[in-house]
Amino acid sequence: MAALVEQLLADILKQYPIADNWQAIDRESGMNNTTRLIETAADRYAIRLYDNHQDREIVRLEHEMLQFLVDSNFSLRVPEPVRNTAGETVTSASTGKLASLFRYIDGNRPSSSKTEHVHSLGHAAGLLSRALAQCKTTSEPQYKPYYELMQSYDGWTDEKVRSTADGCSFDPAVLSAINRVLAVRESLERTLMTLKQLPHQWIHGDLNFSNAVAVGDKIVGILDFEFCTIDLRAMEPSVVMVDFIDANRTNEQRLRAVDTFASGFGEALRLTRAEAEAIPSLMKLRMLDVFLHFANRCADGLDAPEVWKGQIQHADAVCQWIDARHDELALLLSNRLSE
Repeated sequence: MAALVEQLLADILKQYPIADNWQAIDRESGMNNTTRLIETAADRYAIRLYDNHQDREIVRLEHEMLQFLVDSNFSLRVPEPVRNTAGETVTSASTGKLASLFRYIDGNRPSSSKTEHVHSLGHAAGLLSRALAQCKTTSEPQYKPYYELMQSYDGWTDEKVRSTADGCSFDPAVLSAINRVLAVRESLERTLMTLKQLPHQWIHGDLNFSNAVAVGDKIVGILDFEFCTIDLRAMEPSVVMVDFIDANRTNEQRLRAVDTFASGFGEALRLTRAEAEAIPSLMKLRMLDVFLHFANRCADGLDAPEVWKGQIQHADAVCQWIDARHDELALLLSNRLSE
C-alpha cells in the first residue's frame, strides 16, 4: 500500500512546478481520502488523494469555496489550492485518481478534550457560517442537504439495511442497535417538512476537530471543504456537536462540551430560536447520515464490517442520549445560540 501511494505521489507531483527533491511525510488521514505532507527545500504543501470519489466537479466546487474565502479575507486560514503546470487545481494521476495540492497550514490538530479548543472551534464555526452566508456562486451543490436523506441514499430501505447487516453476521446486540437507529429515521421523517423551513445557506458540511488546525489554544484554520453544500444553516454546529457525545465522557462532560462549543458559536453568530431548538434533531440527522454512509461503504466492500459496526453502535448511543435529554439540550442551545 505504501509503495502504491509513493508511486501515485510521484506521478502527480511531476505535474506541479515544485522542486524534484521533495519528501512525503505520512499524516493522519480521514476515512475518505489519503493525505501527505510534502516538503521541499523551500516550501511545504499538503496533498490529498481522493479515495471516496473521482468526480472533478465535486473538487472544483470545493476549490471555488476555498477561493471565495481567501478572496473575502476570511479571518481564519483555509487550504489554498496550487495550480499544476496546466493551470488547473485538480490533477489526475495516470491511473485516473484525482488529487489536489495545497499550501500547508502550520499548526496541530485541536483536541475535543481541551476546553479552549472546544470554545475556539465553536467560534470558528460561527465565523465560517457568517462568511459562507455571503457566497453568491451560481455553481450547483454536488451533495444534497442532510434532510434529503432518503434521496441521498436511494434504495437504502429498512429491508436493505437489515439484509446488509445479515451478510455481516452481526450479533443480536448490534442488530437491535440497527433497529433502534432505523426507528429514529422513521421518527425524523415526520418532522422533515418543518425542518426544511429553517434558513438555508452554504455550509462546510463536515466540520469537526480533524478538519481544523490549532496553534496554542486557538483554532487558526479550517480544512476539508469536500462536502460543502447548501443546507440548513443550523446543520453546521449540529455536525460538530455529535462528536461530544462520546462513550468515554460522562453526561456532565458531554453537556459541558456542548455548552462550551455553543457559547463560542453564539459569540460569532446568533441563530433564530427555531434553529437552536431544532439542533438536537439535526444532530440525530447527522448520525443517520453517517450510519448510512458506512452501510454503503460496507456493502461496496470499501470497509470491513467491523467499521460499520462501530458506526452503528455510535449512532445508536448518540441518538438514545439525545432523546433522553432533548428538552434539556434544546433549552441550553436556545440560551446560547438564539437571538
